[in-house]
Amino acid sequence: MTAPWDEAEDQNIMQTLKKTKRKSMIRSILISLGVSLLTLLIVFYGAAQLVGHLSMNAHYSEQKYRMISSPNEFDSGYKDNRGFLSGVLEMNTYKIVDDVPIPWKTRWLNYNPWWFPFTTGAYGGESNLTVEDPRMKQEGYEYYRNYNSDNGQREMAFYIPGVDYNGKIINDLPELDRMNGDKRVELSVSFDKDYSFEEAKSLLPTGINQVWYWVDTYDDREGFNFKPYPNENDANKLNYPTPMGPGFGVYGFGNRPDWDQAKPEDFIGTVQAGVDKKDNYHSEYQRIFNYLKKDKAAPEAGDIRILGVVVTGTAEELKSLKGQSYVRGAALGAVVDKY
Repeated sequence: MTAPWDEAEDQNIMQTLKKTKRKSMIRSILISLGVSLLTLLIVFYGAAQLVGHLSMNAHYSEQKYRMISSPNEFDSGYKDNRGFLSGVLEMNTYKIVDDVPIPWKTRWLNYNPWWFPFTTGAYGGESNLTVEDPRMKQEGYEYYRNYNSDNGQREMAFYIPGVDYNGKIINDLPELDRMNGDKRVELSVSFDKDYSFEEAKSLLPTGINQVWYWVDTYDDREGFNFKPYPNENDANKLNYPTPMGPGFGVYGFGNRPDWDQAKPEDFIGTVQAGVDKKDNYHSEYQRIFNYLKKDKAAPEAGDIRILGVVVTGTAEELKSLKGQSYVRGAALGAVVDKY
């Protein structure tokens, strides 16, 4: 049977079909590319929004926690290195020692969604410098004095009332006599017992700047930080507790660069906000909250007991703390010149 069209017409039809198929393929490719591009834009925009939210929450969380866990330490700025669904915050802090600012620490914090296994940024860790003190070694101390790893300044030490440190409690007050009297000094003062906030404020001599108050938050007094425990290498020897240091179980409240009216309600408010926020430190906030409130619905200002205080002043001014019966321990922190 003969086709109703000639060969030329057949060729035209085939070319038309090919062109139509080619156009359809190109249109499909362009549509696919457009959809893919739009999808990528949506994914990256959503990821950027999520990372921004995570960064803001991480920064807020660290700021709030530092307010109660870092004596006399304040934010001086941060950098935020963001990647896809993760990032790293670089946070800088400083101290104020009798009106003299001192750069203090740089911290890094990785953040990412819990379900995203990869992180952008810094890895590793840091620790305080440890230097053997000849006097402490001679007197049989079983621990070293800690120094700040960023600037080499001393780190303060805190001694809990009632805990047996085997008599090895730092008292740096005699060191003030060896300094130029105009040196600006930060000093942690550990009390002989707990006091109310008003009692603690009235204990110290006038003229000494009280910048931070150490709060009793120790609900479990059975751990190694509170009682001597057997030495695993010598059954006849005991290991004794060592002092608490900033950033390790020391909580409190104090003045801020823009506010010098510290009060117990500041501490309670920060802890309450931490309980409500449910961030990385939620369990610690909840523990402190429960310990302070006891059987009440919420803690009150009168539930705050002060175990010690951080003070600043000139070396000459701080000499007035010598011989005070309430001073169980006194450990130097940062020491700087006025100019």
